Amino acid sequence: MKALKIPAPGKLEMQTVPLPDTRPGEILLRVGYGGICGSDVHIYHGKNPRVKYPLVMGHEMSGWVADVGGECGGDWKAGDQVAVNPLLWCGACDPCRRGYTHVCQKLGLIGIDTDGAFAEYVKVRPSQLIRVPEGMGLDVAALAEPLAVGVHAVNCSGAQAGDRVVVLGGGPIGLMVALAARAAGAEMVAVGEVSPFRLGKAGKMGFKTLDPQNGSVKEQVLDITRGAGADVVFEAAAAAATSAQMTGLLRTRGTAVVVGVHRQLAQVDLQDVNLRELHILGSRVYTPNDFKTAVSLMPQLSELREVITHRLPLEAAQSGFDAAMASGESLKVLLKP
Repeated sequence: MKALKIPAPGKLEMQTVPLPDTRPGEILLRVGYGGICGSDVHIYHGKNPRVKYPLVMGHEMSGWVADVGGECGGDWKAGDQVAVNPLLWCGACDPCRRGYTHVCQKLGLIGIDTDGAFAEYVKVRPSQLIRVPEGMGLDVAALAEPLAVGVHAVNCSGAQAGDRVVVLGGGPIGLMVALAARAAGAEMVAVGEVSPFRLGKAGKMGFKTLDPQNGSVKEQVLDITRGAGADVVFEAAAAAATSAQMTGLLRTRGTAVVVGVHRQLAQVDLQDVNLRELHILGSRVYTPNDFKTAVSLMPQLSELREVITHRLPLEAAQSGFDAAMASGESLKVLLKP
């Protein structure tokens, strides 16, 4: 089969490799689409210390069941269209024993800790497969993983119908959070973003937009909330500026959820947290139920197609990574083997 390998940071190679060696309890999946994530860009730049090169990247994926591996398939059969939950957990650590497999102490991902979706085939566990609703394109189905991140963040926040929500960061994850918040019944969802391209996409998807070029984001939020502030703020940019401003956008006793993965220590106004009894929560990936919820929501979210800006053959992966790295001019880049 053909596979995109990264033999070393900054280098991509198309190779012909054997089919994945499936063992009992594994299923062979023919990949429909694989999405380039920010974590793939970090691997490309050599910034993930967990990764062992060479590697086939890609943890956002959809496809068809190709081989159910004997008795392990259960209800699965060849040709079934699926999305894949790429999380790998140990099942033995304290979080896993308490049911929090998504924060396993040894948490891994297909495409980071094992070979992933930037190939014609990938091996998965039956429990990782979620059936795709009939009529949904596999390109949209490949967005199930980032949408699950958004669903989990909203579930963590405790957001309720009628809440006013602000999402800081209009990249793919920020827009998924915004979609999940609106699906949960938020009365108003606003997206803050520095990229005019991404801000335009957010507006096209029906969200209010917060443009730092138009003055203080705090003043814009206070204006659209009649001076009260947001009930929930999601920090999805993983930027120093947004972590510093998130508490100031909240109403008294509001909730901030940190969704973006910060690579450096960030400044947060803890005095504001103290004096106004604010709540700050972290959100990491998603639970199995969050992933199932995300897939079930997808047929209702016609705006998802707006998030896909590139659909490229696997052979054009370098162009795909170049587009993903020009983040101000792209959103989700999909590769098709």
